[in-house]
Amino acid sequence: MKTQIPRGYYSLPFCEPSTGVKMASENLGEFLTGNKIQNSAFQILMLTQTTCTILCQKTLEKTDAMKLKLHIKYGYHNNWIIDNLPSASMGEAQGGKQMKHYAGGFPIGFIAVDTQEAYVYNHFVIRLDYHQVDPETEEYRVVGFAVEPMSINHRFIRSDFDWDGISSEGFQIGLSTCSTGSVMERDAITSNQPVREGEKIIYTYDVAWSASDVAWSSRWDVYLSEDNLVPAQVHWYSITNSILVVLFLSLLVVSILVRNLRRDIAGYNAIALL
Repeated sequence: MKTQIPRGYYSLPFCEPSTGVKMASENLGEFLTGNKIQNSAFQILMLTQTTCTILCQKTLEKTDAMKLKLHIKYGYHNNWIIDNLPSASMGEAQGGKQMKHYAGGFPIGFIAVDTQEAYVYNHFVIRLDYHQVDPETEEYRVVGFAVEPMSINHRFIRSDFDWDGISSEGFQIGLSTCSTGSVMERDAITSNQPVREGEKIIYTYDVAWSASDVAWSSRWDVYLSEDNLVPAQVHWYSITNSILVVLFLSLLVVSILVRNLRRDIAGYNAIALL
């Protein structure tokens, strides 16, 4: 992040829910940190895998393109939650190794190193882990949530089809740039979605479910350890540092109080001698 100023998710040209944007109730911590929880246009059902689902289409006006470019340049991130779990970010590091980060959400786009052109992430692979409470009952709980963002310059199977973003026909005609039978892979992307005036951006998503042995009570452990990337000593260092700061401030306050008390006692004794 190159800025600390937050922005509302729907202030950018992203898909809005058909029922309208609604605010969720917040606890005290979320209110004090300035977090705002809003509903989304995504339709996710338990253990229902979906692929290449069209969310909406946004045509970029001049102001929309400039605003989106600016936010991508400043490194803004999306912060999604499902069942009170913040989304981890999945991506490829140098060498093609899959990396997962559990803090800060995932970026809304990227700037090409060679051309300095902005590209927006418009396809999301939503990976959810579930835990079955009792093997004899169909009760499941979400214990993991990660998003792998991708930038795809989507095209319809019918090259002559020009969608207005409203008609139901656009949701029924398939896309030639992603498959409805399998989750999207980065190797299958032929071109990225640029951010330019007049561009029609089609937002799509996949939902993939995986069984997990992690219990619901332990689902936050990976967020504290960054999936064992952060050693346990780091937490002890933080705790020790906090204790030392509290002790220092306490001694400082005590020394000030003792000094004031001595001065007051000396003043009272001086008055008594008179």
